Amino acid sequence: MSEKPKLRAFYEADSLHTEIYDALGASLVTGSSVEGDTDFYRRLARETGGPILEVGCGTGRVATALAADGHEVVGIDLSAPMLRLAQQRREALSADAAARLSFHLADMTTLDLGRDFALIVAPARVFQFMLTSAAQREALAALRTHLRPNGRLVLDLFDPLLDRVVPSADVTTRGGELIHPTTGNRVTWEITGRRPDPARQLIVDDWTFSEIDASGEVLRTATEQLTLRWSLRSEMRYLFELLGFEVVADYGDFRGGPPAYGREQVWVLGHAKG
Repeated sequence: MSEKPKLRAFYEADSLHTEIYDALGASLVTGSSVEGDTDFYRRLARETGGPILEVGCGTGRVATALAADGHEVVGIDLSAPMLRLAQQRREALSADAAARLSFHLADMTTLDLGRDFALIVAPARVFQFMLTSAAQREALAALRTHLRPNGRLVLDLFDPLLDRVVPSADVTTRGGELIHPTTGNRVTWEITGRRPDPARQLIVDDWTFSEIDASGEVLRTATEQLTLRWSLRSEMRYLFELLGFEVVADYGDFRGGPPAYGREQVWVLGHAKG
């Protein structure tokens, strides 16, 4: 009997998923509460100036846009495959913009760059990869030491739909398909498993990706596990207070909409006064 293939975590290794990451992201963002996030960060960067730190920079979607606007940007991520894609984005920039941008393999919980920043952004719900209260505190403490006295930290989280974060016999599935940006083959994706863990405030999803050629043959299939921690707004406010932050603004989307159940938690933070 053949061994069951290892279930990898999201972004852990080179995979079909990382190859289609940008195309998949673009298809999921349109019409969602995350739409417009890059423009939001660009507007805030014009107000704060640089340098800018992007935490969980992934393939460099936000960082390259900010560098192209004239800001010095440092991007960090824990995924080497994603950082390789980010470097490819950097190489496509003008020489001046590329010189303002650097990427580094680093963990936000133990970050120690020896410098501070006028703006720190953590897009695409990356803070929700902090799976325990201890990890959340460690990450916020590390980011606070990198934030200038009048600087701004932006965190993006989804506001949890409570019926989806508890076990249920009715599993809401999602899926779709797109074209592989390199091979031109069809790629399907589907959430094939969901195991909420409300006691630990976790959502654990299995995402299955398949590449299919023109004849309909499945060339490869892989399943990756996405584990995220969800938090209520009231919980986050208390956490910010404990870690020495004040809430400068709290939005429900990236267009400046008010906080709303099931939308985004877009937090703009600064150092607490006094």
